[in-house]
Amino acid sequence: MSRKAGSNLFKNSVLSFLLNVSSTAIGFFAIPITLKIMGIEHYGSFIFVQSLAMIAFTLTTVQYWQGLLVEVPGKAYSLSQLKRQVLRSVSFEAIGVLAAALLIIAISLPVFDVSQIHGFSRGDMLLAVVSMLLPSLGSLVAFYRLTNQYQILLAAGVCANLLRLLLLFGAAHYYPTTSAVIVCYALPELFRLLCLAAYMALYRQAGDTAAEPDGEIEQGRILSAGKWGSVQAIADLPIANIDKVLVALVLSPEALGIYNILKRLYAIISMATAPVYANSIPEFSQKINTGDTLGAFALWRKTIWILLPVSTVIGMTAFLSRSLWIPYIFHGLAQHSLELLIIIVAAIVAGSFITTHAFYWALGKRRETTVITVGTNLLYLFFLYSFSKLFGVSGAIGAFLLHVTLAVAIKVTLLLKERRAIV
Repeated sequence: MSRKAGSNLFKNSVLSFLLNVSSTAIGFFAIPITLKIMGIEHYGSFIFVQSLAMIAFTLTTVQYWQGLLVEVPGKAYSLSQLKRQVLRSVSFEAIGVLAAALLIIAISLPVFDVSQIHGFSRGDMLLAVVSMLLPSLGSLVAFYRLTNQYQILLAAGVCANLLRLLLLFGAAHYYPTTSAVIVCYALPELFRLLCLAAYMALYRQAGDTAAEPDGEIEQGRILSAGKWGSVQAIADLPIANIDKVLVALVLSPEALGIYNILKRLYAIISMATAPVYANSIPEFSQKINTGDTLGAFALWRKTIWILLPVSTVIGMTAFLSRSLWIPYIFHGLAQHSLELLIIIVAAIVAGSFITTHAFYWALGKRRETTVITVGTNLLYLFFLYSFSKLFGVSGAIGAFLLHVTLAVAIKVTLLLKERRAIV
């Protein structure tokens, strides 16, 4: 493993970590304001609408940008060529956004009478779609990763998060309604997207000219990898969004509100390790594309030994100090200590081995990854439904821990087998 590759991975991960810290710190204040204005029931309904939108988006989008992250690193290409590929990726995502909007309009029709969205206007629901989908668009983010401009992503993200918090404070004082909260979540994401798009359009590299010949980017390979990325995202829907819809239907919007807060805490606890996943994909891909597979295995081991103690310390500190921060988020969470402990254990397991998923994908194990994901997620839905029926929210969180542990165990076993085959 080259020192440069490892340092570049962790340098970019630090920048992404700072973005996550700002999002988490601001979210720490945003959640209680949101719950104070909306209430736990409307908050659960808000999450329900967002989850439906993401399901529709994922089912109709080719994640071309995932192919860019896998196929472009280590190859020669011009900046203008990269921009064209990013715009192509944007066109795929636009189809998904339109499909999500049409679905939300459809379920808002009186003929369906969906009880989980009572109290929401059609405008509220469309803005909820915007607030959910814009942060999930990966095309522009891929451009900044591939041009090694993580500082731009950091600046745009921090500004959007601060704007959201300021808008929420204003809504709480001057217009405390559900519609106002949804606007507060949607506008900052639109602002962030426009800033990233404008900077990309104006960005030039030294020596780059319009006449510069295109390099060796293979569009067919990018599309193929992007399609596999889409299949993977579809396979991940049970853990990402279908679970929320299921909890809302099996239990209630209020239960979904609690469940989502716990999963948000899972993301908060994992914030120190989550950036390493996204940033490790190009690093693993570069090593593999240049024939240094053993170096990629060495980088994988190094990340685990670094992330394991980090995840454990952060997770256990959060649990032991729960009496200090729970009252600031949602008082009702104090009654769910068992569920909190379960979600923290899940965060420790997932955070410690997060690069396992990135490395297995970068090795080209797309079909195998999809099979693993589909299998474990189908089991997750079965246990989620069964455990939720039997044990309520604690059962839902227990099913989540079971899923996380199983997915990690399978991929670690397969990677160790792959390593022995190389040696």
